Amino acid sequence: MRRQLSSLILLSVVAGCAHRDPSTSPAVRTDDFGVLNAAKIELVEEGGIAALMTDRVVRHDDRFFLHTQRHLCGPTCPPPLDSITGTLSPAAADSLFTLVWAQQPFSLDDDYGTSHGAADMMEYTLRMTFDGTTKTVRADDGTMPPRMRQILDVLRGTISAARK
Repeated sequence: MRRQLSSLILLSVVAGCAHRDPSTSPAVRTDDFGVLNAAKIELVEEGGIAALMTDRVVRHDDRFFLHTQRHLCGPTCPPPLDSITGTLSPAAADSLFTLVWAQQPFSLDDDYGTSHGAADMMEYTLRMTFDGTTKTVRADDGTMPPRMRQILDVLRGTISAARK
């Protein structure tokens, strides 16, 4: 009985020391596969009936995100209509980048063109960096393929959830 109690106390001490507080995790995270190390997703949306430009950026390693929205303008732009930066949770960052990677982003075409006569559509420039390689994809609301739309949806949803 005494031996079991000693073992239990030792196990509790070891387990307690092994516990890591997620808020003290290192600034740079790595994975065993390397694909997500230094991964980054950037999305610029421009146009629409309101002539807006929205920038979104998420970095995997430090989980940084940025969201900025403003009116399209020349060199003397007023301040953004909406702007926020922050840090995603480790689970949200890993989920976002894993879901984007699952869409096989490097098999997307570079440019899907724009729809003729669709002045009110949004145009998108999506730039993704995985495993040291960057892929840029351009499309508008009418030409965007479903896999690109899924990437945009998960990116928007992740940033939207982080804002709350």
